[in-house]
Amino acid sequence: MSSIDNNRFTFQLIFISILTLFVFHIFNDLDLDSQYFVNINAVEIANDDDDRKERIDLNYIFDSSEYFEEDNVPQNNNININNNINKNNQIKQELEEQTYNQIKKEEKASSSSNSNNNNNNDNKKYEFTSIESKNNENYDIKSNDYVTFNARINLNNIEKDGFLRIVGYINGQSFNEDIQLSEFSPAKNRLDIKFNVLKDTEIVSLGTSDEFFVCAYHIKDIEIEYDSILYFDCNEAGVQDSDGKNTINVFKPSSMVYNKSRALYDEIQLQGQQYSEISKPITDNVDYNDDKVLLKIISPLSDRKNTKELKIAAMVKGQIQTETIKDVQQELAKSNDDTITRTFTFDRNTDIGQIQLGDRFHACVSSDDLNPPEGQECEKRLVKKFNSPNPLPAR
Repeated sequence: MSSIDNNRFTFQLIFISILTLFVFHIFNDLDLDSQYFVNINAVEIANDDDDRKERIDLNYIFDSSEYFEEDNVPQNNNININNNINKNNQIKQELEEQTYNQIKKEEKASSSSNSNNNNNNDNKKYEFTSIESKNNENYDIKSNDYVTFNARINLNNIEKDGFLRIVGYINGQSFNEDIQLSEFSPAKNRLDIKFNVLKDTEIVSLGTSDEFFVCAYHIKDIEIEYDSILYFDCNEAGVQDSDGKNTINVFKPSSMVYNKSRALYDEIQLQGQQYSEISKPITDNVDYNDDKVLLKIISPLSDRKNTKELKIAAMVKGQIQTETIKDVQQELAKSNDDTITRTFTFDRNTDIGQIQLGDRFHACVSSDDLNPPEGQECEKRLVKKFNSPNPLPAR
């Protein structure tokens, strides 16, 4: 029995030894010195330098950049940032495209609206009555009381910028109107203006032999052009039909009105004689006022000594002055040459610029007593003097 027990013990000992060796062989990487379970918050990471494993205690982790590769975290963050930037750029681009499209849409609508407005203004009718009619409280004009005068303004060489000052004197009646050029489309090449002229006034009745004039001044920038000759044109004509339509053309391509005024103005500027003998008479002890322009209108009546009433008008640079002489006979009795004279004083500074040497002025005298041949006669001349009379016989 004792021998058998000893054998069993020996066998068990050998078996346990073999089993132990086998276990060590299978788990040869087992580090018996490591204490894996000392801290339950520890994790295991691989070390790139060798295949050893390390334990990191999470209880002591405060800054992730101390325990993880720093080039890994920013890389992930950069990807997210780039994605956000790309997304923001895409949203921004879409918003910009929407805004651009909206602006273009509004510009197109505005342009279309302006174009339509300009086209509408191109067809707008301009019809005026005289200053005298507007100032008459009892004014009640009827269609059969007036005759239409049509001023045809050529706009081919006129920039659609600024405004036109339209001035006329017809059958003893004054017209002075401003028309904005910006209202028109660039394609508009002609402007028709209607003047409603009374056939009969207290002074004169319209007749086919009567004369009249219309002028147009183009003002683009009053500050720049204030002390220069404005681009303008004037035309004087005879009445074509005392009961029908009458037409006068302004800014005709063949007109030399502006060129003549400009030539005199430039000549004076080149000579530096703005206030020389051409603008001032040689007279001692005269106090010159350079702000005045004097127009002396002369009406000889030796062939019409029986004239009772007379109306005299003068116009320069879009400014009109008139005077009615109710008792011509009284003045003729004091005259040595049967002449009626009136001197009109204009401020050199006007609402459309300074009157310049070279500016053209017009004068008319009106009366039924002047017929025949004409109930209204008109003449014109260039301003050549300041502060002393510029004479003009009007008949």
